[in-house]
Amino acid sequence: MGGVVEQIVVSALTGVMSPLLRKLTNLIEKKYREVKGVRKKLEQLTKELMTIGIALEKYAAMDNPDVQVKAWMAEMRELAYDMEDSIDLFTYRIDHEPADTTNGVKRVLHKTLRKVKKFHHRHKFAKEIEELHVLVNEAYERQKRYRIEEGTSSKLCREIDPRLPALYVEKEKLVGIQGPMKEIINWFGSEEVEPIGQRKIVSIVGQGGLEKATLANQVYQKIKGQFSFSDFVSVSQKPNMDNLLRELLSQIKSTEPTESFSDQQLIDKLRTCLKDERYLIVIDDIWKRSAWKTIQCAFPINKHASRIITTTRIKSVAQSCCGASDEGFVYQMKPLNKSDSENLFLTRTFGAEKKCPSQLEGIISDILYKCDGLPLAIITIASLLADKPRTREEWERVLNYIVSTSEKDNDLEVMDKILFMSYNDLPHHMKSCLLHLGTFPEDHKIGKDVLVWRWIAEGFITKKQGFTLQEVAESYFYELINRSLVEHIQIMPDGEDEGCQVHDIVLNFIICQSTEENFLTKLDCYDHPSSRKRIRRLLVGNKEEHTRAKSQGTMNSSNLRSVNIYHVDGRLFHLRYLGLRWSRIDSLPVQIGKLEYLQTLDLRHTSLLVMPESIVQLKRLMRLVGHHLILPDGFGNMESLQELGFIGCCRSSTNLLKFQKDLQLLRNLRVLKVRFLSEGETGKEAMIQSLCKLGGNNLREVYISSFNGSGDCFADSWCPSPCFLEKFVYESSYTEHYLSRFPKWIHPSLSRRLTYLDIDVKRMEREHVRILEDLPALIVLHLDIEEALVYGIRISHGAFQCLARLRFCNRSGPGLVFKGGMPKLEWLSVEFGAERAQSTYGSLEVGIRHITSLKHIEFSILVLTDDMERKIKSSINDQVKMLPQRPEVNIKTVHLPFIK
Repeated sequence: MGGVVEQIVVSALTGVMSPLLRKLTNLIEKKYREVKGVRKKLEQLTKELMTIGIALEKYAAMDNPDVQVKAWMAEMRELAYDMEDSIDLFTYRIDHEPADTTNGVKRVLHKTLRKVKKFHHRHKFAKEIEELHVLVNEAYERQKRYRIEEGTSSKLCREIDPRLPALYVEKEKLVGIQGPMKEIINWFGSEEVEPIGQRKIVSIVGQGGLEKATLANQVYQKIKGQFSFSDFVSVSQKPNMDNLLRELLSQIKSTEPTESFSDQQLIDKLRTCLKDERYLIVIDDIWKRSAWKTIQCAFPINKHASRIITTTRIKSVAQSCCGASDEGFVYQMKPLNKSDSENLFLTRTFGAEKKCPSQLEGIISDILYKCDGLPLAIITIASLLADKPRTREEWERVLNYIVSTSEKDNDLEVMDKILFMSYNDLPHHMKSCLLHLGTFPEDHKIGKDVLVWRWIAEGFITKKQGFTLQEVAESYFYELINRSLVEHIQIMPDGEDEGCQVHDIVLNFIICQSTEENFLTKLDCYDHPSSRKRIRRLLVGNKEEHTRAKSQGTMNSSNLRSVNIYHVDGRLFHLRYLGLRWSRIDSLPVQIGKLEYLQTLDLRHTSLLVMPESIVQLKRLMRLVGHHLILPDGFGNMESLQELGFIGCCRSSTNLLKFQKDLQLLRNLRVLKVRFLSEGETGKEAMIQSLCKLGGNNLREVYISSFNGSGDCFADSWCPSPCFLEKFVYESSYTEHYLSRFPKWIHPSLSRRLTYLDIDVKRMEREHVRILEDLPALIVLHLDIEEALVYGIRISHGAFQCLARLRFCNRSGPGLVFKGGMPKLEWLSVEFGAERAQSTYGSLEVGIRHITSLKHIEFSILVLTDDMERKIKSSINDQVKMLPQRPEVNIKTVHLPFIK
């Protein structure tokens, strides 16, 4: 892939300097504090790298960097990686010394040898740094000598805007746009006879390629005759506000000279001209909220039923355009459905006949699957195929272009240009984060936690005052969603686990550039990397391919930073992230302790339970996750751990004391997950003592999964209360292991940070319901209650001001009813017995009609008779019809005639 697409990774190269500069600074302050000669060289190198970093950012902002710039930036990237590798290896050799168990003369001799060895490592490292310093200087001088910075951002001719053709599509060729157009026009309403009413704004939002401009233009053409003034203007990424305002004014007052007007004068003039007019304005392609804040000043709010349409790829910009009032409506563009996709493709490829030759039917389905409802992709590929021979071989070649990571056909470059506009608008620190999505397979559901911890392990996340690395990484995750570069998904049906997916076309675009620029190496049956190529990140199709490449000597994995394969290589010294999910691995080798820089070890969905003793050597490990991990003595040595679990708690009193001591040493722990499988309460009592200690440190989330005995110690004995706790889960598969009473430590004055609560409790009293209603930050509440109150549970009016998700399970009981309020509740799941509800509350009125914000409702109802089933379904459906959001409703009934 050439041209515009090559700029993507070039832009991302600035991301490699940040972690390197942090490590150099740390090295100067600690390892070489007293070695003045070497320290001075490191300080000089740091200053030069900072200067180079500024140059890299400058070049990354260029629209069209030339070959010299791209080559120089690639060279700088590799040098930065090499320096980082040297620092890591040196630090490992200095810090990683085995314990000395000798005595007497041997001990003195070993101590002397260690000093000699350290001196040797320092000398070798100093020589490596000096050599790299020379290379940096040469590259920098080369950049100045050839005056790379001059003229590289200019273009010989102005490129055609790839979005422009969308505005001039013949009406008969439009597919799938009538429904959205009608929806927007209906929301606008009609004031043709008496144009009096409030101004309204629609902001159309969606990823690049969804034809937002086409939709906006069709609405504009359809209704502009109703307005005394109308105009369609494009903003673009780097808007010239002065020109834009002059263009608008020229449409109203074409003869008035405006050359001497300031922006404020232009805005004042526009407001005066439009004050008493009924106007229709389309503002296409807004990228910044600041741009909208300026533009909107020109459009006065009048009572002439004026209309504004905006388009953007960024959700927060769309929301800003609509504001907080009821005059605005955000319209989310959706991909075309299967029928419309096929119709559009056939229309553009075969014209009016719309008939596909039989030999091409299968290949068309494959092409449309890859396009995934993206109009731009369908139109581009259909237009390309329209002029090609109608042979299966030729069409398969085009399909291979779509899925290939090699150079694409020039006719397909328009898609890359559209994507590059979104990519180029990203802040520098987020570009590597987006490219890293290329390490996940096609159509993969990427969990948010998995993604953010990989970013952290890679060093893409920079510390921000007042926030943890995880919080900063999560903000990047939501920003990529906000910019429509990835799709936000719920991985589990109940919405508890969230993540994202990458459109196939976006993913192929990322992989191609990442491979070319050595950001990512893809290993498959068609291509084995050269043994001379240094691999930083490895994407492995399967274990067999990895084994074959290693055995043939075609792959050098000594510089790997991240990998997702089915076995551990102890020589992967630079490895930061090791994901073994869903593999058949059942044990870890002792060499795992040599992965000195490992930050995440993901063992979920494996049969691996017992951790080797060497794992305690991983002092930089921040995240260790599995399903029932048995930890060795001394795991408290892993002092960097922030997330741990699920861990199994041992039974013997001797081991429990060691376990308790180790757990309390993990002062940085933020997330702890524990699973109790064996009989006895000793383990739980030891655990609550550790929780009492950790609760005053950094602990934010606690998960308790109990399959034995009572869990009441977690309800009564947590003292002092966990002041920073944000999420608490206590679950069990059996009602006999439920908490027998509501936890004492949960109270509005003590749980001000609690946002997520999921507990299984045998019985709740009225006062406990009131406590939950008043929790100030609660967003998610899952309650499973065995025994309901005689008088039922009624949710007060104005309760749960922040709650967005509620799951309430009272299988054979009356459930609950709502009296009103809950302004932010969007997702509701309730399980109860219909007959018990009728006898307790006197009706089947659940009260959901009061919750106007609902978008998704699930009911699981136990009934005794068919008549009761009809009544409860009718009651619920009648209430749903009264809700403004028209939520998705799923009602499941279960007949249990033995219920009394």
